Amino acid sequence: MLKKRHLPNLNALRAFEAAARHLNFRLASEELNITHSAISHHIKNLEDQLSVNLFARAGRNVVLTEAGKIYLPILEDSFDRIADGARMVQSLERPKTLLVQVYITVAMFWLLPRIHEFYKVSKGIQAQLNTSYLDWKFDRAGTDVGIIWAAKKEPDLVYYHLAEAHLSPMCHKDLITGEHPVRNSEDLLQYDILQLFNHNHDWAMWFQQEDISDWAPDQAITFDNYLLALEAANKGRGIAMTNSPFATPRDINSPLVKPFGDKTCHSGDWYLVCKPELAESNKVKTFHKWLVEELKINN
Repeated sequence: MLKKRHLPNLNALRAFEAAARHLNFRLASEELNITHSAISHHIKNLEDQLSVNLFARAGRNVVLTEAGKIYLPILEDSFDRIADGARMVQSLERPKTLLVQVYITVAMFWLLPRIHEFYKVSKGIQAQLNTSYLDWKFDRAGTDVGIIWAAKKEPDLVYYHLAEAHLSPMCHKDLITGEHPVRNSEDLLQYDILQLFNHNHDWAMWFQQEDISDWAPDQAITFDNYLLALEAANKGRGIAMTNSPFATPRDINSPLVKPFGDKTCHSGDWYLVCKPELAESNKVKTFHKWLVEELKINN
């Protein structure tokens, strides 16, 4: 006998989820492209069907009741799983398209100069790069794979190790021989330190390794990616950090240099990350194999 599910109206569930997330009926109506009154109507019908109040009025605002607070995360998780399932099915139907989450610095310094080679060796798999990320967390919803820096792994994802991550300060070559030459890590403190707001432990790790305690992250100039910090360093505005092998400039004509040569600080690892359902797909396995081979050749 087929199992029959007694589910509330999907449009009513979407209306409640949006209104509860925003705690604002107008914003929910704008998100779903329906009228304010339609949102109210859907929620009233849902409350009648469930025989509970999901919202309570607080002046001009609305707040969730205890029932609403319980129901919201359940719906958010359910909608996320439906969306993930849809993307998984779509991914099976596009075996020649690989959606890659990658940071802008990794794309500029490492992937773009060689991604055309992947297209050739993969026999036509198109890697579509999404660089709209400021943090290091893998986007389960919008991508197939990610080239991710990680200090720890999440248990429900598949990680393919690519390389150790190594930090190295980088500055304009004139700073090495200028009025205040950079010969050791203490000399760095004579200049502005350029750091990332979402990766501000880079410099803390470096100075800890060098047994330097008179520096704190709030003394640094902050950027949202390595690319911008390195561009500031390129103009002589301070000392930036690189994270090899993926987030390090390789232009031999650039005035940027590593004042301490090959000296580095291990900061974690670089991985290719994906969801388990895609781990054995041909496009992911092909991309992983290509990355490993490129790292052997170019590092």
